[in-house]
Amino acid sequence: MQAELSIPAHIPSELVFDFDRMRAPEMQRCPHRQAHGLYRTAPRIFYTPRNGGHWIVARAEDALDMLRRIDLFSSDPKYCPAMVREPRTNPNRYDPPEHTQFRAIINPFFSPRAVQARETEIRELARALIAEVRPRGQCEFFKEIGRRFPVNIFLKMANAPLSDRATLLEYVDGFTKKPDLAERNASLAALGEHLKRYVAEREANPGDDIVSAVVRAQVFGRPISAAEKLGMVTLLFLGGLDTVAAMLSFIMDYLGHHPEQYARIVNEPGLLPQAVEELMRVHGVAGMERAATHDFEYKGIQFKAGDHLIFQPQLYGLDEEKIDDPFRVDFGRPMSPHLVFGAGVHRCIGSHLARLEIRVFLEEWTRAIPQFRTASA
Repeated sequence: MQAELSIPAHIPSELVFDFDRMRAPEMQRCPHRQAHGLYRTAPRIFYTPRNGGHWIVARAEDALDMLRRIDLFSSDPKYCPAMVREPRTNPNRYDPPEHTQFRAIINPFFSPRAVQARETEIRELARALIAEVRPRGQCEFFKEIGRRFPVNIFLKMANAPLSDRATLLEYVDGFTKKPDLAERNASLAALGEHLKRYVAEREANPGDDIVSAVVRAQVFGRPISAAEKLGMVTLLFLGGLDTVAAMLSFIMDYLGHHPEQYARIVNEPGLLPQAVEELMRVHGVAGMERAATHDFEYKGIQFKAGDHLIFQPQLYGLDEEKIDDPFRVDFGRPMSPHLVFGAGVHRCIGSHLARLEIRVFLEEWTRAIPQFRTASA
């Protein structure tokens, strides 16, 4: 095996599984379906030599516990060189107590009450975008709606110009989708450079937007540093410009291939909240990283300080150990457990906003367009 694919001495061969999460064919079209192959052939926690070498946690029960064990599996890049990137995003790259202080800065913007207060503007935008494409009888959903609906909502929260949308999305796509590590890191750095202008503008002329809240914040009784400001603003834009856009597009692609299920939510609109949860369960998109804080044994596996771990929520909502017949989308099933938004202290702060955006959009789409299909269906 090539040097870059070497296996550390402490990892037994039976826990090695050669899987490239950035280049695997199933990841290119439908990343959620990687669960089919991994659950049949890979260990529940395995080491892959790809992408610098890292562990992948494939099972939901293990992931839930490990994501909560910040004493063993840390978000702090000081433990793992592979997690060192600039800017250091914030608060996801910190553990408590720093994480707690940083998260408190942006909590008010994502509380259930604050999110609910945005429902009218979210609904108006959904209606406008649907009205724009409806007369044509077709659209390229991801480009025309998926990348505009949640992105425009976040840009308004950040008081960022819509004219910057294409540039910002290019940087975000580079970080989240390019298979080459160096290219991903370069895209993150470019995004950070672009956002420095927003930070400087709010320092000179603060408003009531989320970027202004970051730049004037304090932690531990001191002003937040320049690096901390940039790291937090960068993370906000990464989440605000990618997660819901991707998840909503996967959901619409699924509904366009399953007209009978779409017809059900059209005819039974009261099902929508439960349907949204079920559709999110099988279309998670986010990812999480951790590093082993020291040498220890966990569930019979020897971890060494600095070991890099990847958690993939796409897998956890499809785990048959937790969910009966997990690949069947059933709007009538009891609420199924999933980790689409993570777990533990680092659980995604934007979960309430994401749920509202997806529910409101589907409410408006089903009212305006009682039938549709995906062009490839």
